[in-house]
Amino acid sequence: MNTPLTFLFTDLENSTHLWEQASNDMHQAMARHDVLISEAIEKHHGRIVKSTGDGFHAVFESAAEGTLAALDSQKALKVETWPEVTGPLKVRMGLHTGDSEARGGDYFGPTLNRAARVMDIAHGGQVLLSEATASLAKESLPKEIVLLDKGQHRLKGIASLEHIFQLSSTDLPTEFPPLRSLSAFKHNLHRQLTSFVGREEELAEVKSLLSETQLLTLLGPGGTGKTRLMLQVAEEVIHKFPDGVWFVELAPLTNPTKIPDRIAAALNVQEQPGRDILETLYDYLRQKELLLLLDNVEHLVRDCAEVTEHLLEHCPKITILVTGREALFISGEITLQIRSLSLPGRSEKLSFEEILQSEGVQLFVERAQAVRPNFRLTPQNASAVTEIVKRLDGIPLAIELAAARMRMLTVEQISDRLNDRFRLLTGGHRTALPRQQTLQALIDWSWNLLDEEEQLLLRRLSVFAGGWNMDAAQVVTGFPPLDEYAVFDLLEQLINKCMVNVEYPSEGRARYNLLESIRQYARDKLFEADEGEDLRNRHTEYYVAFAQEAEPHLYRSTMMAWVKKIEQELDNLRAVITWSLDNKPELALRISGSLLYRPAHWLHFTEARSWLEKSVAKTRPVLGKNDTIMTDEDFVKGLIGLATAYSFYSEHVNGIKTIDEALQVAKQNNLPRHFAYAVLMKTTILGNGGGTWDTPEWIQTIEEALQICVEHNFDIELSQLQFAVAFVKAQKGEIKEALPIYHAALENSKKINNPWRNGEMYRVQAAMSYIQGDYAAAERAIHDAIRTYTEINDKRFTLIAQSDLSHHLRRAGRWEEAIEIYLETLPKWQEQGNIPAWAHQLECFAFICIYQGKYEPAAILIGKARGTRRAKISESTDRREIADLNQALDQLAEALGEAERDRLMNQGENLSFDEATNYALTEVQAVFA
Repeated sequence: MNTPLTFLFTDLENSTHLWEQASNDMHQAMARHDVLISEAIEKHHGRIVKSTGDGFHAVFESAAEGTLAALDSQKALKVETWPEVTGPLKVRMGLHTGDSEARGGDYFGPTLNRAARVMDIAHGGQVLLSEATASLAKESLPKEIVLLDKGQHRLKGIASLEHIFQLSSTDLPTEFPPLRSLSAFKHNLHRQLTSFVGREEELAEVKSLLSETQLLTLLGPGGTGKTRLMLQVAEEVIHKFPDGVWFVELAPLTNPTKIPDRIAAALNVQEQPGRDILETLYDYLRQKELLLLLDNVEHLVRDCAEVTEHLLEHCPKITILVTGREALFISGEITLQIRSLSLPGRSEKLSFEEILQSEGVQLFVERAQAVRPNFRLTPQNASAVTEIVKRLDGIPLAIELAAARMRMLTVEQISDRLNDRFRLLTGGHRTALPRQQTLQALIDWSWNLLDEEEQLLLRRLSVFAGGWNMDAAQVVTGFPPLDEYAVFDLLEQLINKCMVNVEYPSEGRARYNLLESIRQYARDKLFEADEGEDLRNRHTEYYVAFAQEAEPHLYRSTMMAWVKKIEQELDNLRAVITWSLDNKPELALRISGSLLYRPAHWLHFTEARSWLEKSVAKTRPVLGKNDTIMTDEDFVKGLIGLATAYSFYSEHVNGIKTIDEALQVAKQNNLPRHFAYAVLMKTTILGNGGGTWDTPEWIQTIEEALQICVEHNFDIELSQLQFAVAFVKAQKGEIKEALPIYHAALENSKKINNPWRNGEMYRVQAAMSYIQGDYAAAERAIHDAIRTYTEINDKRFTLIAQSDLSHHLRRAGRWEEAIEIYLETLPKWQEQGNIPAWAHQLECFAFICIYQGKYEPAAILIGKARGTRRAKISESTDRREIADLNQALDQLAEALGEAERDRLMNQGENLSFDEATNYALTEVQAVFA
C-alpha cells in the first residue's frame, strides 16, 4: 500500500482584479510571491508539482511538514513589503492527505480534488486542513500552533462532508468571514451523493458563458450528464449570486400551466389570492440577483420558453440556466451542446496512461468501485473497460448503469454483452426518475417526444454506420412519405432535439451521426416497422454508386480528396459489404473491386483481403450466367485486388494462381485495360518473390501489354509497365536501352500527378540511380519517396521507403545511420505481418553484426530468416539481396567454420518471431552502445 501524501494548494485571492488594475506591478509582486512560497515549501522538504496560474500545487511526505510550509508561507507573505498599488497579497491555502496515483511527475485521483476543494472555501490569508491532515499533523506541530475546529462542510463536487480545521498562530490573523462552503450561501441544492468526474473544459466554458449572458441552455441527449454539470456549475458560481441559486426540477411535471407554480415553490414564494402567480414572481424577483436552474424542459419546451422570456423581461438581475434537448429559441439565449465524456483515443495500441486520461474510463472505474470497492483499472482489464465506454459513446448514465453490473459480472463479461445493451443496462437507482433507471427507458422518453415524421426519419437514419452527409440522407431516406425537402427539415429538427449530432469539418460538408445506443434503438424500430430490407437495399445502392464514382479519382491528382471521403465512409462501406455478402454478393464484389482494384493504403490489407476473398468466392459460381448483375469487369477487378493482397502476405502461389485467372478472364472478354494491369501486377508478384520476372517469355507479355496501353491511351498502366521494363533492363546491365524507357515513364507519371504514384516514381528513381552508381541522387529520391508517402499517410509504403533508405545507408557503410532506421522498422514489419520484409531485415541486422565482428548472433539471425523464408515464402529474387546473403554466409563459414555456423543457424531457426525480433534489437543495440 502506498504511503499517504499531503497535498498543499495555494491561490491568490482577487487575482483577476489585481492583474487588470496593476499589471506592471503584479509581475514584480508575483515574482516575489513565487519565491516566498517556493522557499517555504523547499525548507519543509516539499516538492512543487506545478504552478497553477496564481498559485502552487505541492506535495509532502509528512502532514506536519506540509502544514508548517503553509504557515511559513503566510508569515513571509505577511511581513513582505508589497507595491502600493497591489497592497499585501492575500493567499488562501488548503491541505489534504491521502492516497494518489503518480504518473509522469504529476499526481491524480480524488485526494487531489479534495485538497483543491478545501482551498476553495478558504479566504485570503487563511490556511485550512482536512480532518485527515489535521489528525496526522497535530501531534507533531509546535504547541503555539492551534487547529481550530470549523465543523463539517460541503465541498464543491465532493459527495461526502468534510470536517475542516483552520491553522491558527499568534503571527497570523484568526478572524475570517464564514467559509465559502455551500452552507454559507442561499440555495436549495441537494447534496450530491456521487463525486463529479471530468468535464473540466465544459465546466470552465459554462462558467464563462454565465458571466456573459442571462440565459444559457445546455443541450444534449438523455443521460449525457447535463443536470450533473448544471449542479456542479451552480456550486462553483454560487458566491457570485447574493440571492442564491435555486433548482427547479421540471421532469415530473406534465401540466405546462404549472411551470410558474413549480418555480415559485422552489423559491418559497407564496401564492397571493386573486393574483396570477407570474405577477407575484415578477415582484419577488425584480431586484433579486440569483441563478435560476430549470432542469429537463424538453417536454414543456414551448411553455418554458414563454415563462423564461417573461421572467427575463421583468427581472433584469436574474440569470437562468436551462437543461434540455432542444433550445428555447428566445431572444438573448446562448446554447451549449454538452458532449459525451471524453473517450480513449482511436490508436490501435493505446498506452495504459492514455486510457487513464479518458473521462469515460474514470467515471466507470469510480462507479464500479462503489459496488466493488477492490476493483482497480489494470493493464489486463483496461482494454475491456475501454471497449465498454467507447461502445456506450461516453454517455454518463449508460456508463453508470454498466458499472452497476460489476456486482455480478467482470468487465470482460459486460463488454461481451453490450450487443444486448437494452437488457443489460438496467437496475439504476430506485429513487432516480423512472427514465433514468434503464437505458431503454431513457431513450423511450426521448423517442416519445418526437412526432411521427421525426420518428420515421430517425429510424431510417439508423441504417447509416459511422455518420452520413446531407446528400446520403436525402437519397437513402427520402422516399414516400418523405421527400428530400422533408428530410432536410426533419433532420434539422432532430439536431435541435439532440437526437442527431452534427460535425463541422474545417473544410468540406457537414456530417451527421447518431450515438450508438440511439442508433441501435432506432434500428430496432426500423425492423419492427418492416422497413429494414428496403433501407438496406437503398443504403447499399448508394454506396455502390459512391465506390464507382471514387474509383477513377484514386489514380489521379484528385486522389487525396477522395481518400478522405472514403475514410469518412469506411463504417458505412463495412456495413454494406457485410450485408451484401449475405444478400447480394455481386454488389459486395463491385464495391471491393472498385475500391481495392489497386493497392489502397486507407484500408488494412487484412480487411481488404477479407472483402475480396469472400466476394470473389461467393460470386465465382455465377460468373458468365445471364441472370446475374455481376459483369466480367467486376470479377476481373476483384481477382486483381485479391492477387495483390495475397502478394502482400507472401502467398505467392495463391497470388500467381489468382492473377493468372484474371489474365485469362480479361483476355477472353476483351478487357484490355484490366489485362494490362494484370500483367503489371503479375510482374510485381514475380518480382516480390513469386518467381522469375525477366524471362524472355514474360518480357514479351509485358511488351504486348505496353502496346495495348499505347493504343488505348492507358497512361497509368503505361507508366508503371515502362518503369518495370526499364528496371529489368537496368538490372541486366542494359542501361542504354533502359534509360529512354525510364525517362518516358517519368514524363507519363508527372502528367498523371497521382500522389501515391509519385512515391513509386521516386522509389524507381532511387533504384535506377543506384544501378548507375549515382548514390547521392538515389538517397535524395528515397527521401522524396518517404516525404510523399508520409504526406498521404501511407504507413505501409512509408515503411518500405524507410527500409530502402536503411539498405542504401548500410551498403554505403554508414552503419550507425542505417541501424537507427532498422531499429524502428524491424518491429513494424512484424506488426504489419509482412514476412519477407521482416526476414530480410533480420538478415540486415546479421550483416551489421558481421561488420562488428559479432559472428554468433549474425548466424542465429540468418538462421531464423532462412527458416522463415523456407516455411513461409520463397527465397528472395532480388539480385543484391542474394549477393549480400551469400557473402554473409561465406564470412560466417570463414569466421566460425561451416559446422558451427550451421549449428547456430539451426538454433536461430527455433526462435519465435517475438524472440527473434527482441534478440535482433538487443544484440545490435549492444553493438552500438
